[in-house]
Amino acid sequence: MLNRSNMALAALLLIQIALLGISAIGATRTVTAPTGPLLAGFSAAAVERITVADNLDNEVSLARSEEGWVLPNADDFPANAVKIEELLGKIADLNTGRLIASSSSSLARLEVGDDKFQRRLNMVTDSASESLYLGGSGGVDAVYVRRGGDSHVYLGVGLNTWEAPTQVSMWIDTSYVNVPQEDVLGITLNNAHGRFSFRRDGEAWVYAGLGEGETFDTARMANILRNAASVRMTEPLGLEARDAYGLDDPAVTVEVLHREALEVESAAAETADEAAGETEAEIEYVERSYTLAIGAPQDGGDYALKSSANDYYALARQTVADAFADVSHETLVADGESE
Repeated sequence: MLNRSNMALAALLLIQIALLGISAIGATRTVTAPTGPLLAGFSAAAVERITVADNLDNEVSLARSEEGWVLPNADDFPANAVKIEELLGKIADLNTGRLIASSSSSLARLEVGDDKFQRRLNMVTDSASESLYLGGSGGVDAVYVRRGGDSHVYLGVGLNTWEAPTQVSMWIDTSYVNVPQEDVLGITLNNAHGRFSFRRDGEAWVYAGLGEGETFDTARMANILRNAASVRMTEPLGLEARDAYGLDDPAVTVEVLHREALEVESAAAETADEAAGETEAEIEYVERSYTLAIGAPQDGGDYALKSSANDYYALARQTVADAFADVSHETLVADGESE
């Protein structure tokens, strides 16, 4: 049987264990604190430049120009201003109401440390700069956040890490070539295997290189048409040609003939509305063309390309290059039909 002395020691031990447990979790528990802006004095409208980085050495730079938000490293290619302003607005709304941790030992575990973080945002105005670290998820529409130079970690409600991506493609309109497939009238393809010409005949496509007794494999045409009419870039490269792009002597060129719908005023008719100056618009089609040149693979495996209808050089997935580079007479003829 325990005597009173042993009972007192046992009770003291239990109290010590409880205090140790509280101390262990105290560094990361949510504490309600006086609420104030996390970035005191921060103005979203004053931000002139943003750099978003992750732990994998990916980085995107965005800058405000007279024309709107742009990619300064790609000769001011237009960026998605709505998405950028939404992010800045959410950053401005962050507050110090919910303290998560206050010790520097917690930063790496919450992924908001100087060397271990999910996102680091550097925002520059004409007179100052501000850094913000985004870490792990703190729940639905919430993320752990830390102001640069501060060891306090707060719960950033209304913000998610994925809203600050480090892929250029997430900040722009990636449509590089976009023509309705039904408006494409002809395609001429040049690659290492030769020159191949296709023309639309009603709803069907005709391959001009068929020999006697050969049949065109129209299933292959669907892939050629889709990639010739619509190309999405992974990122713009800028306005300047570089030798590394391999476009002085491109591996592949694709010439596309298409029609474009234009609205024209119809001939005047003797109606009361038109007599009053109102006219109806008619659709008239005109023929246009563009050439898509595909060059060399770049770092990361994407291919450099240039459309004659676009001022910017760009990168596209290897699948776009393969859709044209792999075309040969043998692949265009139905199985068993080619000699």
